[in-house]
Amino acid sequence: MSTAVAATIALRVLEHPDVHAAGEVMRGMLEAMREELWQVSPTSIDSWGRGLSPVLNAVHLAALAPSLRPSEQLRFRTASAMPSRANLTDTEVTRRARKIPSMFWPSWVVRLAPPDSVYPRFLAPVLASSLLLIGSRTSLAAAARSLGEVTDGIDISRILQMLDDRPHWPNTTAALVRLAGYLDAHDVPIDYQRRRRLDYTDLLPHECWSEICQRTGSPPGHGRREKIVRCWLFQRISGLPAGTAQGFGSGGEAPFRAEAARVAIFKTPELAAELDRAARDFLADRGIHDEPVTWQPPTALLDELDLPGPDPARIDVPHLHSIVRQRKNPVQYAAEVLGATVEAIRYVLDEYPAPAPSPTKSAARATGQIRRKARQDVPRETFVRLYLDEHQSLNQIAALTGFSRSVLTALAHEYEVPLRDGPQDYKRCGTVERDWLIEQYVHRHRTLSDLATEKGMSTANMARWAKTHNVPLRSRGGASHSQALRAIDQASRAPRILRPALGGQGASERLSRFAAASAYPSLGAAATGLGLNTFTLIPQINRIERELGGPLLIRAERGRPMALTPLDRMVLRAVRSLERE
Repeated sequence: MSTAVAATIALRVLEHPDVHAAGEVMRGMLEAMREELWQVSPTSIDSWGRGLSPVLNAVHLAALAPSLRPSEQLRFRTASAMPSRANLTDTEVTRRARKIPSMFWPSWVVRLAPPDSVYPRFLAPVLASSLLLIGSRTSLAAAARSLGEVTDGIDISRILQMLDDRPHWPNTTAALVRLAGYLDAHDVPIDYQRRRRLDYTDLLPHECWSEICQRTGSPPGHGRREKIVRCWLFQRISGLPAGTAQGFGSGGEAPFRAEAARVAIFKTPELAAELDRAARDFLADRGIHDEPVTWQPPTALLDELDLPGPDPARIDVPHLHSIVRQRKNPVQYAAEVLGATVEAIRYVLDEYPAPAPSPTKSAARATGQIRRKARQDVPRETFVRLYLDEHQSLNQIAALTGFSRSVLTALAHEYEVPLRDGPQDYKRCGTVERDWLIEQYVHRHRTLSDLATEKGMSTANMARWAKTHNVPLRSRGGASHSQALRAIDQASRAPRILRPALGGQGASERLSRFAAASAYPSLGAAATGLGLNTFTLIPQINRIERELGGPLLIRAERGRPMALTPLDRMVLRAVRSLERE
């Protein structure tokens, strides 16, 4: 009797050309089999259904889909036209991980985030890690580790279960499956694994931020805004959460996060362009010349899917710009007026910053009067002599004439005098010798601005020469000269192999941490054993390897612990010798 029933259901299954329709018919038979076999699952199919064709296997998985955990639905691609068993190799999973940022792409988070259910900063790393589950046997914890451990297996399971309870979950899984297929089939212009390993300590130094504010007419704020922009730029480049930005501080505090959420409001197109240029320079300084600052997968993959979040492409950008300059809480107000989410508004403002507000008529008249005065006091021949012949900077000319840098910039455009590119100025301002810089800055205690004036360059350019020569800078706020002297003295007495890594603040501590970490089976284990965050330890070791000119540690892989290179052994001996002294 049971055989006849099974045959009847099988015939009904075979009548349906669509896998999912056939799966619905088969679901009744599987439910009956559960009573007989105790368990029917994707992993038990082989024991009771040997020799299944790929199509029939897909039908079985489609039939089981509603009873699977959300992670298993992703693993077996039950939302695709042809569900299949998890068959990705470890190498293929690793290759996919290099194409995924730790924080999911913003344009996709906006579309996949259910309104008022989970904060995007928690959802983004979970969605990113979920991409590694699709078609693979990778565990939730291993997926999180592959993308930098900015989330964990427990949070992935919890948030996926929350999404599974929402009506849009089937379309969300379809979107993730499509995206995983796209990443496997296409090259991605950014190696996110390499971005995660960079040392971001020197990203957007204070002098660079000051110059950008001067060039764009942006208010620099009172330190907090500078920190916010630096954290925002860190996440934009690295794909890591802004709160993990090394050495920037306050990234995880609630008040800081609330203020950081408003970064899209005060960004203008001019400021955004300068920050992108700073990001490109930062990457180029680390040998990355062939990658864009950011990249996002095509949102065309989401076509025809009913998703929980709004489509940012449908937001009226000119209307948005007119709104955000008129209200106390502009993002929230714009979201209400335009029928979008707060995250969608922030994303659009990140991509299309609102122009600075137009000056009032009285301010415009005052600006016109100042420029007329500047034309009289600084005619073209005077400006050319100061800027081109004497190679003075705009800041120096501003101090000499009493006019602001922005007024002088406008004069340069009016006089058709090409302005020098700030970040490259130091290459055209002559050479600053290391011995001279140490004598003047360290021993005679002169300031960088004083030395820059003497050499006819900006303070930021003089700071770059100090970095080039591994001369430790005194931190803002009055760090002692004795610390700088001790660092120089230590570098001169250290073994020659270590000297390139003894420049900059905290060099000795970095080397000591490296020596201690080398005894562990992996960098993750080292960070745990030393009581450090992984994102503190790894960039420091990457920096030492970059400064010493070669790999020191062969990173651990599955089944193989971390190993030392020949260079590492020589460096370890030198570090221990230095510590004994």
